[in-house]
Amino acid sequence: MHLNKTWRALSRNLVILILVIIVIIAAVGGYLALHKSSKETTLNVITFSGQSADFIQYAANQFVSSHPGVKINVIQEPFSEYISDEETSLAGHSTQYAILGYTSTSAQDISKYLLPLNSSDFNMSDIISPQEDFGGIIYNVSSHSYETIGIAYETAIYLTAYNIKIFDNSTLASEFSSQYHMNFSPTTWKNWTVVEDVDNFLTSKGITKYGFLIDDHENHGIIDAYPAIFGYYYRDAYSLNHGNYSGIPGFNIMFEGYTLPGLNYPLPSFNSSEGVQALETYKTLVSYEVSPSSEQIQYGNLPTIYSSGEAPGAFLFITQLSSISSNVSSETYLAPLPGGYAETGTDFLGINKYLPASEQKIALEFLEFLVSPKVQEEAFIKFGKFPVSREAFMQLMSNTSLNTQQLEWLKEVYKASSNAFANPPNIPVTYSSLIPDFNDQVSII
Repeated sequence: MHLNKTWRALSRNLVILILVIIVIIAAVGGYLALHKSSKETTLNVITFSGQSADFIQYAANQFVSSHPGVKINVIQEPFSEYISDEETSLAGHSTQYAILGYTSTSAQDISKYLLPLNSSDFNMSDIISPQEDFGGIIYNVSSHSYETIGIAYETAIYLTAYNIKIFDNSTLASEFSSQYHMNFSPTTWKNWTVVEDVDNFLTSKGITKYGFLIDDHENHGIIDAYPAIFGYYYRDAYSLNHGNYSGIPGFNIMFEGYTLPGLNYPLPSFNSSEGVQALETYKTLVSYEVSPSSEQIQYGNLPTIYSSGEAPGAFLFITQLSSISSNVSSETYLAPLPGGYAETGTDFLGINKYLPASEQKIALEFLEFLVSPKVQEEAFIKFGKFPVSREAFMQLMSNTSLNTQQLEWLKEVYKASSNAFANPPNIPVTYSSLIPDFNDQVSII
C-alpha cells in the first residue's frame, strides 16, 4: 500500500515535470521563432521606374530565394524625382534606402553617401569598362584620386536607331548616292554631314515628315545630345584633346584633354571653333523635327514620336527601345553614331554607407549577383536590357534561338559600347550647375 502511494506520487510529479518541460520548449520555440522573424533583413533599392527597375526586382527575387531571411524591395520613382528624394533621405544619414540608383552625371552628388567599393569584389575584366568608368568610378577632386562608388548593371549607350524598311530600299539608296555621293546605310556613316543630307533628302521627297529625331529638351535633353555630336569634332581636334580623345576622366570631352601649366583643372573645350561646328550641326538636325517652340523632344516622348512612323530614325539611348511600339520596333536596327562611336548613359547602383556592416555585406553580395553573366543574360532575354558583362554578350551572340534582329542589336551595341567616349562631365558641379547653365544658353540659340 505504501509503495502504491509512493508510485502514484512519483507518477504525478513526473507528469507535472513533463508538462513543465513541454511548456518551456514551446516558450523557447516561440521565442526563437519570434527572434528569427525579427532578424529578417529588408533592403530597399531606389531607382527610376521602368524596365530596368523591373529587371532589378526580378534579380532580387532570385537572390532572396537562396538567402533566407533577406527581403529586397525595389522602389520605383519617376526619373525626375528619385535622385532628389534619395538625397533628401540621405542628408539625415537615413538607412531607408540600402541600395541607391544614380546616373552618370549625378555620380558626384551622390558619392558622399556611398560606401567605397573594392574593385576586387567584382570581376572587372568582365565588365565593359566604358560603362563602369563613367559614374561607377569617379575622380575625387579633393583627394585627386579615383574611387569606385557603384556598379553599372546594364549597358546603356546613345547611338543611332533607324527604320530598316527605309534604308534597305535600293531605289532610295541609289538615288541618294547619286545625288549626295554618300552611302545611304547608317552603319556606314562617317560624319554628321551625311545625317543632314539624309534628313533633307527624305523630308524634301515627302518620305518622312521629320528627319532623325534628337533630344532638344532644355532640362536634360541637350546635355545628352550635344556631347554626342561634339564627340566627333573633339576626337579629331588635337588642339583640344592633346591625344586624349575622351578627355580627362570626370571632365570628359566638354573640357580639354590636358591641364595648362599653373591651372588645377582643364579648360572648357566647347568654347571653340569645333564647339561651334557641333552646335551648328545640332541646330540643323533640330530644324528637321517638330519645332521646340511647340514640343521639345526628350527622353520620354522621343519613342512615341518615332513610333508614329513620321521619322526615319532617332539618336537615342538603347534603354528607350523598349518604349517603341512593337510594329516599329520590329523594323528598327542600330548603328554607332556617325563616325563610329557612342556616348555612355549608364545608370548605377551603390550602397548606402550608413547601413550596418551586416546589411552592407548582403547589399554587396546582391550587386555581385546582379552583374554575374547568367543574370546579365536573363536581363536581355526577359527584359530587353543589354548586359554589362562581356561573357553575357558572347553567350547571347552565339544563342541560335535569338532572331536576326536581336543578334544584330547585340553586335552593334557591343561594338559601340566599347568605344563610348563622347560623354558630358560628371565633376561635382555638373548636375547642379553646369547642366542647367549650358542647356539654358544652347536653348536660346
